[in-house]
Amino acid sequence: MILPKFSVRQDDDRVYVTIHVAHVRTQTIELDIDGDQLKFSASPYYLRLTFPGKVIEDEDSNAKFDAGTGDILVTLSKQTPGEHFENLDLLTSLLATRREQENVATNGVARPMIEEIGGTVDNSDEGIDELLERARIDEDFDWEMPQQLELGELQVGSAKYGFNQQYTGYLTHVHSTANEINEVVDPDHSTPDTRRQHRIACENAKFDQEYYMENYLNDEDIQPLIKHQLSNDTLSDPEFTATEQQTMVNLPSKTLLISNKQAVYLGMVDLLFAYSLELRSHLGELTVESAWAIGAISSTLSNLEQFSSLRETCVAGYRRGLAYTLYRHWDLCERAFDDVRVICQNGRRAILKVFLELKRVFDEHDVYYVYSKLFLDDYCVWLQVGASDQVVKSLADKLAQLDVEQEEVGWDLDALEDRVLMSSDSEAEDEAEEKEQEQEEQNEEPTRRPLIEIL
Repeated sequence: MILPKFSVRQDDDRVYVTIHVAHVRTQTIELDIDGDQLKFSASPYYLRLTFPGKVIEDEDSNAKFDAGTGDILVTLSKQTPGEHFENLDLLTSLLATRREQENVATNGVARPMIEEIGGTVDNSDEGIDELLERARIDEDFDWEMPQQLELGELQVGSAKYGFNQQYTGYLTHVHSTANEINEVVDPDHSTPDTRRQHRIACENAKFDQEYYMENYLNDEDIQPLIKHQLSNDTLSDPEFTATEQQTMVNLPSKTLLISNKQAVYLGMVDLLFAYSLELRSHLGELTVESAWAIGAISSTLSNLEQFSSLRETCVAGYRRGLAYTLYRHWDLCERAFDDVRVICQNGRRAILKVFLELKRVFDEHDVYYVYSKLFLDDYCVWLQVGASDQVVKSLADKLAQLDVEQEEVGWDLDALEDRVLMSSDSEAEDEAEEKEQEQEEQNEEPTRRPLIEIL
């Protein structure tokens, strides 16, 4: 069966569903209303929508077919007039089954999308759940609480990576492609620990002291980037375009088992930082090189990193922002993290808007599209049906409070900046002395008499 294009809107009393079905026979059209579900079929099309509230068939309900456009407009009455159905433009969530929607608890708190019954109880996972529960109800939740990565013995070819560490084999031949984002030597035979060690080593080798000091001293081109105000479309609660809604409809239909929720949220922060820094570096515009730039900045993409604390995530962001970007300035990285805080404060809809843009950028690249398969597709699904606004806003609060010091980055940035300032002061003093000496020489030069005196 083919999933047709569709859109949904509402007013106080009714829900309107527009379904586009080209070249169907009206005799094959079937509609079924069952509480919170609408089922539509017209060979070869099939659509099932699950609404946040219940709808009914009454005298105001109807369906109209426009043969010219191929659109069917279905009008349904709300069982409770005046009830507002949340997030009707998050089309992937409307396509979810009742069971999947029940996995999202009251108050928008996400439960695991698959719950395993029986078997051995994993206390580490239970601890993660407890931490996330505290994040929802306790504004003092510590997002910096570390979680030990399970290293264990690695079986050949068994390395997992990607969203929620659920993929393998996608990067087997990565070094035979033009992939300049990946830094992992052998992704399918790596461990989280070896990836992290190699990431840190690559960052240390990439960091250029002279480059950093030059950007620190001569920042005339960087200050406008720091002061730039990003568009409200980027930072606020957005409306989704028709193209974005169609992208949501086309996302793969899957059930996600989130084994490490905190790592998924922290990976989201890392990707938001990479996007924000690249966007700010070009005054709110993305470029043809943005897929590479975002991938290089993001530890999640470049090194398949799985973070265990918010501070660790931010420190890695600063390190890559000062080693891999065109403009390497501490204040620019700080500003990008402030953008991340604002996006998170506006909730998962604003984050989803960013991730749909990231998916578009990576989908359009003939090499880097693999990162959509590994990360971005699943993030776009999860943000609609699994993520929690309360947890996201808790992250925003912690980002506002978190203060990363320069010594945490590990490159003695304070000393480099002091050296630049001392050198600059010394050069200024030398220039002043030269000018003073030139002035003295001019004053001491004797007055020459004219060669011919006029009597």
